[in-house]
Amino acid sequence: MPSFCKSLLLVVTLPVATRAQQPCVAAMRELALVTPRTELHRLRERDVSSDVVAAGDACVLDSLGHRSTSRASASMSRFRIQSPSVRLLFQGGAPEAREQAGAWNGRGANVVARGGVAFDRGRLHVVIAPEIWYSQNKSFDFLAGLDTSRSGFASPFYVGPYSADLPTRLGTTATATVAPGETAAWASFNAFEAGLSTSAQQWGPGLRGGLQIGADAPGVPRVFFRTAGPRATDYGAWTFSAFYGMLSESRYFDRTASDDRRSLGAGLLAWSPSDSSIFTLGISHAELRSHGGAPAAMDQLNTLFARVRSPDAGMRAWVELGRSGRLPSVGRFAAVPYQGIAYQLGVQRAASYRRGVFLLSAEAANLEQPSDVRGEPTQDLYTSADIPQGWTQRGQVLGYATGPGSQSVHLSGDWIAARWSLGLLADRVRWNEDALFREYLPYPNRHDVSLSVGIRGAMMLAGQELALQASTGKRINYQFQNATYIPGYRTVDVAIPQLSFTITPSAFKQ
Repeated sequence: MPSFCKSLLLVVTLPVATRAQQPCVAAMRELALVTPRTELHRLRERDVSSDVVAAGDACVLDSLGHRSTSRASASMSRFRIQSPSVRLLFQGGAPEAREQAGAWNGRGANVVARGGVAFDRGRLHVVIAPEIWYSQNKSFDFLAGLDTSRSGFASPFYVGPYSADLPTRLGTTATATVAPGETAAWASFNAFEAGLSTSAQQWGPGLRGGLQIGADAPGVPRVFFRTAGPRATDYGAWTFSAFYGMLSESRYFDRTASDDRRSLGAGLLAWSPSDSSIFTLGISHAELRSHGGAPAAMDQLNTLFARVRSPDAGMRAWVELGRSGRLPSVGRFAAVPYQGIAYQLGVQRAASYRRGVFLLSAEAANLEQPSDVRGEPTQDLYTSADIPQGWTQRGQVLGYATGPGSQSVHLSGDWIAARWSLGLLADRVRWNEDALFREYLPYPNRHDVSLSVGIRGAMMLAGQELALQASTGKRINYQFQNATYIPGYRTVDVAIPQLSFTITPSAFKQ
């Protein structure tokens, strides 16, 4: 029996502390285009699981704000317009893998927009919220793929036993896509929900993404079963989410149709001592399977996370560990405990003053795979030796957006007032580090590193938050291109200015 099914049986059979049910209504939740005001709202939420597992399809508290009986709730029918989310991004230099919101941020102008309607009838909830995205996809300097059986736009680094569907560029012309977006239909059964969805998801407590499933990737069409918030029992508060879905290959990967079918099954279980506890501990398990070609293959990715959050103190801290492949034996783990491990950790602190709140955020993530002391080859996170596309959906990483072999640090500080906010941010990313050691002459001067600093601000207008962010920086040795010690080669450093304008429904008012 899959491990997430065993977890489900545990949650269902635990003694439940009875609590009156509240009706809820379907809504579209924005997970990727998150502003500091939304981050502050999440920090202050009382739901112990709200920042460790979320989906773009949400069942939120009835706007009437009162408790009702199941009979009264079953007679309700509601139809509502979902306020749209829009992001306009101007990206210079080279594409940006983060904050894509299911789109692809190519060089030049990029637009992503989603919105729609929601309907509720008793226990049935429906959100129809398609998205459209456009990328100007202007030309830039990059290395073409080396595998002749694949597109020239396929990654030159993730082939053979380290394979992944991560195109460097989506063709040579502007591209536009219409997708189901946050569309979903589900039914509520007291403490549980089940249904169909194509929405984005965020698993784990990370600020910029999850090691296993992050909101920057396109949503996975799936069937799901989950608890409707924490399930209070005599043994603590439990949150469970599981799904089974099908993955799609990008148009710029390979020319082999027989290996295109893949499935992803995953389950998450989180526990807190009570439904008012500041501490949450969770585990998740995901299985990636191929359904074409021979033989069929399967890969695993497991995570363990812990989060401490005190809404009253305005503090949140978290750590998440991820490990690809099957879990090791006790002896192997004792000998090489770091093999296959990736991690992220972070902290947020909100200090309240009479005129506003200062929110400080910091997060570091390391997806690099150190060499085994015994000389055994390591597997880059999100790549696969048996499933060519690896852990990707439509050419984007399912987990942390900086991708295989990366290391990143993010810092930001924002002043959030009643009607506006203003802040500074800084980022450092080292890209594809594991792939560097497979290159000819992997000297230290060839590290592919981006550094950027920026300023951002937002204002409230008619229930919407209008946010503007501008940053400047440089990507040094882009795709390991540095001429030192390599005669006839070249050095490529790329300026990466960025300007974005976002409109999102306000999640929180000061």
